[in-house]
Amino acid sequence: MAVYYVSDALVNPVRYIILRSGAIGLILLVATLTCTPLRRILGWSGAVQIRRALGLYSFLYMALHLWAYAAGENSLYFDLIWRDLGERSAMPIGIAAFALLVPLAVTSTQGWQRRLGKRWRTLHRLVYVAAILSVWHYLWLDRDFKTWPLIFAAIIGILLAPRLPLARPLYKKRTSAE
Repeated sequence: MAVYYVSDALVNPVRYIILRSGAIGLILLVATLTCTPLRRILGWSGAVQIRRALGLYSFLYMALHLWAYAAGENSLYFDLIWRDLGERSAMPIGIAAFALLVPLAVTSTQGWQRRLGKRWRTLHRLVYVAAILSVWHYLWLDRDFKTWPLIFAAIIGILLAPRLPLARPLYKKRTSAE
């Protein structure tokens, strides 16, 4: 497996950066979503303290992913990028996921939390949609095997299930009884 990573990086370093930065960004996004359940289930308050950093690092890697694609693979030729947006269905979904993460990264500071009040929490629920779109983007890429995108989809499904409105009463009853 390590030989693949080294040889792939040497043969096409831009493609390597695109693929690895997207994967790392998604891993960090999943780690961000894991913080609240860790706090609720294990009582580990430190998980919430690192959530912002994980989210910002996720955004950073996804920005690198987009930049490597636009600048490295397409040399910022917007005609090529526009063509890809029309021809490859995964592209608009990835752009939408990234666009949803931009206001979350910008408003992640305590100052923005104070300014937005309760609306901050509502805004930051966009991370759920961004996570789903990110996995969808990964799944629709032209790859031979779909194992990893399906694993990410399952993990995100498990992490988001308790947050669904139908599951909230069950989840709150269970946590309040503990």
